[in-house]
Amino acid sequence: MKAKGISLALLAIALLSFSFGCVVAERPGYARLQPYYYYPDYEVYYYPRVQRYYWYERGAWRYAPQPPPRFVLRDRDRVRLELDHEPVRDHDRIKKEYPPGHYNREQRRDSGREERREDTR
Repeated sequence: MKAKGISLALLAIALLSFSFGCVVAERPGYARLQPYYYYPDYEVYYYPRVQRYYWYERGAWRYAPQPPPRFVLRDRDRVRLELDHEPVRDHDRIKKEYPPGHYNREQRRDSGREERREDTR
């Protein structure tokens, strides 16, 4: 009987040590989505959660609470992105999806349609 109890104890210890040794890695793509704003004309990102702007300059990504004064950023000229990682990791894809100048024309065209619709009511 005593040997059976010792066997069960050893089995329990072995199972516990095995389960503590297992590490489940975090799977990409399952983090919480965060809003970022992208200004295609200047290739600048804004992360409102930490109130920080990101831009590429002299071969590296830079960041600060305010963008450099050479950038004239307007809310109407931005794209909202929902990402689970920093947008600079996907900058090439984002740049192709929202090329400089393209988004502004589309947005202005859409807002013009809205204004015309309001006038006809």
